[in-house]
Amino acid sequence: MRFVPFVALMLVAGCTSGGESTPSVSPSATASASASTSTDLPEAEAPGGNLASAGKDADWDTFVLPCEDKTREPTVQQVVTADVTGDGIADALVARACDSSTVEVFDGSSPAQRPWRIDQPLLSSPTAELRRPWVTGLEVTSGEIIIKADGHAVGADSKACRKDRLVFAFKLVGTDFTQLRLENNPTGSCLPAG
Repeated sequence: MRFVPFVALMLVAGCTSGGESTPSVSPSATASASASTSTDLPEAEAPGGNLASAGKDADWDTFVLPCEDKTREPTVQQVVTADVTGDGIADALVARACDSSTVEVFDGSSPAQRPWRIDQPLLSSPTAELRRPWVTGLEVTSGEIIIKADGHAVGADSKACRKDRLVFAFKLVGTDFTQLRLENNPTGSCLPAG
């Protein structure tokens, strides 16, 4: 059995980075597959491996949402794989940044060449956007998504430096993410720019 890099799979599958949007589906739309390591990439001759087989090695900047400012390219800050849907398959959480950060969650049972985004990106709510969060850490603990970020105080000048250390917690409830809590720890001084 011959394995090829994920980029080759994308070329064979005809994927492009031309701003295609990834459909959002319910986490109940899962296939029965077992999780595998990130080194077990799908074969180019038979594309169809699931996302869990590509994991952190996928070309994530191809799949995340584009920046609102079309002159900018999104930057992938961090990728974490963990079971968020509860189906026993590792899902992919991708922190991506433009002017601020969001976290997109992709269903691990979806096809590696066209992963399914679960619900809307985390940190994209109007309340979170006011803080202009910049992700500094991402983890999953007991099904909870914990996002650490530097951000602004609500009402702060958007051009001012970030001075608040934020911790967001989310959980998938049904097909939607629910924000469980937000901790705000003001530092009083400028945090390093992202």
